[in-house]
Amino acid sequence: MPFWLGPEFTRGIEFQNPVEPVRRAIAAAKREGSDAIVLSGHMGLKMRTGGDDFANTVMALTSEFPEAAVFIAGHTHQAIPSRLTNGMLFTQADHFGIHVGRVDLLFDRNSKKLLHREAACELMDHRVHCDHVIVSRAKSELAESDAALSSPVGVLAETLRSRSRPGVPSDVERLIGAAIREALLERNAPVDGVMHGAFDDKATFAAGPKTLNDIWNLLPYENYIVTGQLCAEEIKAVMEEVFASHEKRNLLGFEVKTQGRGDQIRIVSMTLANGRPVDPGRKYAIAFNSFDSRSGGHHFMKLRALLERPEANYILHPVQTRDALIDYFHRHKIVHRIADASTRDVSA
Repeated sequence: MPFWLGPEFTRGIEFQNPVEPVRRAIAAAKREGSDAIVLSGHMGLKMRTGGDDFANTVMALTSEFPEAAVFIAGHTHQAIPSRLTNGMLFTQADHFGIHVGRVDLLFDRNSKKLLHREAACELMDHRVHCDHVIVSRAKSELAESDAALSSPVGVLAETLRSRSRPGVPSDVERLIGAAIREALLERNAPVDGVMHGAFDDKATFAAGPKTLNDIWNLLPYENYIVTGQLCAEEIKAVMEEVFASHEKRNLLGFEVKTQGRGDQIRIVSMTLANGRPVDPGRKYAIAFNSFDSRSGGHHFMKLRALLERPEANYILHPVQTRDALIDYFHRHKIVHRIADASTRDVSA
């Protein structure tokens, strides 16, 4: 969690490696006479390798506690109906309620011995109907939520693309950058550039009337805006790390030209958005979202280290990125495409 959240949100909370707490919990369950141990965690297998990383310790837990019957996993957004991992039954039911997981454990009634175990993922399609009792009890809350999310925020004059390339921000990235910049200027906070990405680079932001629901889909996370003071060489180092990570982010307010591909992408020139050269002796105020500022889940460790230095003057601003975009629509009413790399271009 400290690599997702800033210290403002985690004071007084200790985040332990899960192995030792699980060891204590299993010992307690055995003392209470448990017939089977089921492990469940918001962690899964890595997408490409099927192994562990700093946030997913499935392999460590399944190898440490082979006596557990099953591990019910999550986090990595995969449908893995059933497999054996270090001898333990492993199952993961995708994400967004697309599937629901089912685990069956068969015991001998007399001895309580576990005889059989199996797992499956059930697709939540048209064959699965809503539970009328639950829906009726939640009806008023759902109606209230629907009414709030359908609230109009403004009009988008033209469809915006989300797909970008390193050094070439997408339409959506430029819009988010403009909104963050205006939010900071409204609070008299200096800002020279914004680093941000689009969360779904395959989607488009369609022209037409926009609602709160549209903004929530575009910016689904409660990230706050932070700023830090970085010199040109530090900004360059940060962006090269970002581009090498294959995480989709770009720098707004500057013109960045790159060469190379994959891990070998390098910045060959960087100027201000108006074409003027950067001042190597000056510190520039760059805005990030709070998640990225803490490394974006171990992806941007250089950025995290730079912002932790006192001279970076790290500031957490009391506004979320989503609210900045909502306010931007409220302010401009009709929002047009940001025409160039500068986030200073304003809408009608």
